[in-house]
Amino acid sequence: MAFDMTMALVRPALKYALERNGHGAALGFTLDKLERGETHLTFPYREDLVGNPITGVVHGGTIVSLLDTACGCSAMTVQRKPSVTPTMDLRLDYMRPAQPYKPIYVEAKVYRQSSNVIFCRGVAWQDDKENPIAHCVANFMKVDSKSIQFRSIALKKLRHLMPWRQPSVNDSEQK
Repeated sequence: MAFDMTMALVRPALKYALERNGHGAALGFTLDKLERGETHLTFPYREDLVGNPITGVVHGGTIVSLLDTACGCSAMTVQRKPSVTPTMDLRLDYMRPAQPYKPIYVEAKVYRQSSNVIFCRGVAWQDDKENPIAHCVANFMKVDSKSIQFRSIALKKLRHLMPWRQPSVNDSEQK
């Protein structure tokens, strides 16, 4: 297998973004596998993210976030240059409730690309992948690094990552 420079750059950046920063870190997601067009994540059970305290079942929003994040990571890996891939559409089918006190695993794959959209599928399960908790299909917009949309999104992310940084004159021109 040939060396893939894009993946060599994307893999550590996504791992950091998922596990140490933002939403993925807050929810405790871990990146298990990241290849071109494919992502595997794990969510360890957490009592503070339970949706029903009587049953102990994890809140459905956590599963949505897990699947959206995995699909978004997969979408980013098929880009040939720096870009962002905001979610355009996400459709989720809950197949059954998650079992309490068990981790949730997710696999997401890109199955098609057009000139502007990346199409992904994802599945969440616990003990048996053939008995899933949920399935999803998701569409992501391709936003080129040279576009004004990319700069706007990147600027917002930088402000979130570096709140101590004061906006410069150039930053305010891009709002």
